[in-house]
Amino acid sequence: MAIGVGGLRGVNRALALAFALLVFGLLATCLETRAALAQDWSFESNLSQRMGYNSNLLLNPENEISTFSSQTTPEIQLSRAGPTSDITLLGRVDFNEYFNHSDFNSIDELGSLDVSKALSERSTVKFNGSINHDTTLESDQDVTGKFVDDAIRFTAWNANPSWEYLLSPIDRLNLSATYQQVEYQSAEKTDYQTYGPTVTYSHDLSELATVNASLRYSRFDPDDEENRRQDTYGGLIGYDYHPTERFTIGGAAGLSYNVTHEEGQSDESDIGYRFQFNMNYLINEQTRATVSLSRDTEPSGDGEEVTRNRASAGLSYQMTEMTVFTLNSSYVDDQETQSEDGVARYVTVSPAVQWNITEDLSLAASYQFRYKTVESSGSATDNGAFITLRYALPEVHWSGF
Repeated sequence: MAIGVGGLRGVNRALALAFALLVFGLLATCLETRAALAQDWSFESNLSQRMGYNSNLLLNPENEISTFSSQTTPEIQLSRAGPTSDITLLGRVDFNEYFNHSDFNSIDELGSLDVSKALSERSTVKFNGSINHDTTLESDQDVTGKFVDDAIRFTAWNANPSWEYLLSPIDRLNLSATYQQVEYQSAEKTDYQTYGPTVTYSHDLSELATVNASLRYSRFDPDDEENRRQDTYGGLIGYDYHPTERFTIGGAAGLSYNVTHEEGQSDESDIGYRFQFNMNYLINEQTRATVSLSRDTEPSGDGEEVTRNRASAGLSYQMTEMTVFTLNSSYVDDQETQSEDGVARYVTVSPAVQWNITEDLSLAASYQFRYKTVESSGSATDNGAFITLRYALPEVHWSGF
C-alpha cells in the first residue's frame, strides 16, 4: 500500500511517540533508591512445534483453501523483579509454512515490554508496549471486517503508559493513555492511528465490593483520501464484587458519544451505549469457568470506527494430574456506521486436551471451528485440527542490578 506525505508524517509521529513512551518506561525502572539496588533476574525460553490442518484457511465463502501447515515458535522472556520495580521483556518468532500454498508462508514477530515502578507507597507508574508483525491468517486483528482473498500482512504498534495514585486506603485514581498504529500491506485495508487518555476513580465499599467510574477520550485517524477523523467521548460506571477467593464478578455500563469529521463535509455525530461484564469462578479444585461480555466503539481496518459486541466463555477441567481439558469460545460482531456491507459476525469454538508429559514437555491436541458471516456477502466456515509439542528449557536465575 503506497504511503503519501501525510502517511509518512503519521509514521514518523508514531515512531517518535513509541520511542518516547519506551524511554519513559525504561526510565521508570531507573528510579531506584540506594537501599534497593539488588534485583532478581530470570530468563525463560521454550520451543514449540505445531502441525495443523484447515479446511478453509482464508475463511472465505468463494475462495476455500484447504491445507496442512507447520508452525515452529521459539520464545524467550527476560524478567527482573526488585523491591519497588518489575520489568519483563518478551520476544517470539513464528515460522509458518503452508504445504502446497507457499505464498502464505510467513515469519511473524512479536516483542513486548512491561514495566512497573512504585514511586512511593501511594504512587505507581506502569508502561506496556508492543510491536506485532503478523498476518490475518494467524491473528485476530480486525477479524470481522470484509471477506479477503489473501493473507494480509500488518504491523501493529501499541504503547500504554499509566499512573495510579492511592488517594486514601480505599480510594484510587488512575491516569492512563493509549496509542496504537496499524499498517497493512494491502489496499484492501486502511492504515490508522488511534490514541487518547482515560481517567478512572475507584472506591472500596468494603473488603468485598468496589465501585468505579471512568472517562475516556480517543481520536481515530485513518490514512484515507477523505481525511476522515473520529472523536469518541465515553464514560462508564461499574461495580466489582469478590465474595470469596474462588469467585469474582464485575460489570460497568455507560455512554459513548462519537463525532466524525470529514474534509468538506458537515460533522456527523451519534450516541450509543457501552458495557463490560466479567466473571471468574473456580467451581472446585479441578474446574474453572470464565465469562466476558462487552460492547464498545473500536477502530477497524475499514477506515472507520465500529461498534463491536464481544462475548467469550472458557472452561478448564483438570482431568488428571497430567491432563487438562479446555473449552474456549468467542463471538464478535461489527456494526459499521458507514459501510453498506451490514453487520459482520465471527464465532470460534475450540476444545483442547493437554498432556504434561514431564515438567518441561507437553503435548496438546485441539480442534477449532470458525464461522464468519457478512450480511451482504454470505457466510463461511472452517474446521481446523492441531497437534502441538512444547518444550520449556531450564530457567536461569541470578541476582544483579
